[in-house]
Amino acid sequence: MIALWLTLAQAADVEGFAEVRATTYAGVEGEPVFLVERFRPTFDADLGDRFAISATVEASFNQGRRTQTELQRTLEDSDLGPLLDQAECSWPTEDNTFLGISETDDYLWVDRLYIDAYLPGADLRLGRQALNWGSAFMVNPTDPFPQVLLLEPWKPRAGVNALRASIPVGDAHRVQLVAGTDDDFKQPRLAGRGTLNVLETDWSVVGAWRPEADDGLVGLDIKGTLGVGFWAEAAWHVRDEPYGEGAVGLDYSFPVLDSLIVTAQYYRNGREQDTDTTSSLAGAVQMPDCAGGDASALFGESTADPDPFAPFFTGTDYAMASVGLGVSPLLSVSGLYVQNIGDGTGLVFPSVSTAPTGWLEISAAAQVPVQAWGDGGELSPSADDLVLQQEPIPGADPLTVDFSGLVPSATFIVWTRASF
Repeated sequence: MIALWLTLAQAADVEGFAEVRATTYAGVEGEPVFLVERFRPTFDADLGDRFAISATVEASFNQGRRTQTELQRTLEDSDLGPLLDQAECSWPTEDNTFLGISETDDYLWVDRLYIDAYLPGADLRLGRQALNWGSAFMVNPTDPFPQVLLLEPWKPRAGVNALRASIPVGDAHRVQLVAGTDDDFKQPRLAGRGTLNVLETDWSVVGAWRPEADDGLVGLDIKGTLGVGFWAEAAWHVRDEPYGEGAVGLDYSFPVLDSLIVTAQYYRNGREQDTDTTSSLAGAVQMPDCAGGDASALFGESTADPDPFAPFFTGTDYAMASVGLGVSPLLSVSGLYVQNIGDGTGLVFPSVSTAPTGWLEISAAAQVPVQAWGDGGELSPSADDLVLQQEPIPGADPLTVDFSGLVPSATFIVWTRASF
């Protein structure tokens, strides 16, 4: 590690950004504002003619609204409050409650760290790196390490510990092989992708095995241009309860102002999941330790570990569309809409961004849940979806917890990023 940092200290290239982000939640109880400050430099250095090293360090602090704190307040003020007191429940707390940190890893970490080797027959990358396979918009069924950043568009993809080999085949084809592991270096992950370019279209076949979820994946990814850009991506998950995922879409660029890009996509998720909003809220935080037992049982939660590769969406059929307009080199506006076709709920994401200088960007965005039809659901829960009723003793009057104060009616984000 000493040798690594001495090398990076003399790196030929250092770039990154510093960012401040403010989020305001409408229609919530408790603290409505959340602030984040981030500093994310990347160091790149050549190690001879065929080797290079890269490291990305992130320091991040945040203040304001915390789901953990708000859930604790909600439960203690509800009918369950006296039961939590009787069970002598103690909630987890951070050493620094203002910043929400207890140790260095809470605010400082190495998010990328890898070595590249450029060999005659292949390019290798070893270490913590970003991996993203697939051509679809926003969700990629054939990605063996999926991550959807729908609610956090400013966030870089999480790194994956892996050895990746990229092998060119002729001038237009290639094979990619990945052997990786989870963050605890306990569970192996294997994936491969072969791509042929025929008729100006990329045809890719993907296979993966993730033992930690007992999940195998085989998929097909097609992307090309026929007057308009198009893609079709589908995967089959081989497991105890197999299911399929797929996405098809189009995009087109119009010569309007600086640019106008329109995108439309249909996505199908063959694995329906639990849409219980109250369980999702409880699962997003640490539950208290209670002398009388596990408090998570109040929400009917499973003690099994969550599937790290479960689909982001919990419904079956979705329509997605976006419009991006470059008004000028300094100003752009965009809009994204996601519709759950099954329950009628949706999300609208308008945004505007300006770059007054070559190094400074200022953006504002909103996330607004909508109900096109139906009585609430995944993307816009109804009032009834946010109320939990639990019988402490069979036959007794149910106890009620209202979680509506935790779910915003709209979210507004403003951030500024200075790049270097």
